[in-house]
Amino acid sequence: MPAPPVEAEVFVVDAAANDNRAGSFAASRYVVHADDQPIEGGFGPQYGGVTWRTLICRDRMASSELVLGVAQIPAGGLLAAHRHPPAEFYFVLSGSGVVTIDGAAHPVIRSSTVYIPGNAEHSFAAGPDGVSFAYGFAMHAFGEVEYTFSEE
Repeated sequence: MPAPPVEAEVFVVDAAANDNRAGSFAASRYVVHADDQPIEGGFGPQYGGVTWRTLICRDRMASSELVLGVAQIPAGGLLAAHRHPPAEFYFVLSGSGVVTIDGAAHPVIRSSTVYIPGNAEHSFAAGPDGVSFAYGFAMHAFGEVEYTFSEE
């Protein structure tokens, strides 16, 4: 029997608090700047301190087929084992870590690209300097991706 989903709060930080560039790309339906997007993240141990910015998503711009964002996991942080129906990719921008997919550990460094099949259990442990990565789904909106965290 699958584990019940873990309840967790998600927080959003106003982009204007992060950079004086906030809103500079607001008029475009096709171009965004990462610094103009709110920082999001989850409270709770399953998130391991991860924060993210959703860049392309139906509720942010003129996209109905793709979700793309950037995420950071601090040094020693762990995005706990979870799964979701759509396949996902990671592209490591900086740092290092270990992505575990269905029990197999895969060390990653800058420029590593990871494919995660739909419903595969996966986790991401950041290395000693943390890790920053792009992620994506072939979905309409990030909010439509249903995460189920595994039992510890």
